[in-house]
Amino acid sequence: MDDPLLRYAEANSSPESEVLRALRVKTWQTVLSPQMLSDSIQGNFLANISKMIRPQAVLELGTYTGYSTICLAAGLTDSGTIDTVEPNDELNHIQDEYWKKAGVYDQIKRHNCEATEALDTLNGPYDLTWIDADKLRTADYVRLCLQRTRPGGWILVDNVLWWGKVLPDHNAPDETALALSAMTSALADQSSVRTTLLPMRDGLLMIEKLSDWQ
Repeated sequence: MDDPLLRYAEANSSPESEVLRALRVKTWQTVLSPQMLSDSIQGNFLANISKMIRPQAVLELGTYTGYSTICLAAGLTDSGTIDTVEPNDELNHIQDEYWKKAGVYDQIKRHNCEATEALDTLNGPYDLTWIDADKLRTADYVRLCLQRTRPGGWILVDNVLWWGKVLPDHNAPDETALALSAMTSALADQSSVRTTLLPMRDGLLMIEKLSDWQ
């Protein structure tokens, strides 16, 4: 995540906002596993997608400290909302502080529970979904989210390259790598979706829902 090409890309892209930069510093200073935070390139990408779609309803599985939530809010309509799901309520105070600073607090509905529990009560339909939760259960989350996505809507899935362990010639693929590989392969063969796997950071899968999903 810290190589010359990434640093070049960051240097030649618009910088993250002051709020996002401050949230990044706060996360690295106070939270365990800060490497889970989106980098600025990924954050810009999420914001750009949101601005292109102009979503009314966004779903996020995996809030963490709220960085990606702010990015996803960049293109929300004036009355648009984000349902964001994070089981760790110890992060709520950081999220609240920076959502307020970013001016998006009132458009966010937080759900402090496991993703599958939240999805029992969240029906959508959603225009845009960001999945960055329990990696071993990603295929289940995608299936459930496709049921809650409008035709023409998008799902973005993080970490689908799993640090290269998904490659067929990797000498030590783990259970998560095998599950992610099976999921991306199966989705590529589905006529009801269109997918693009981007080698961005740890891999980002774009899924466009074309028709009803069973």
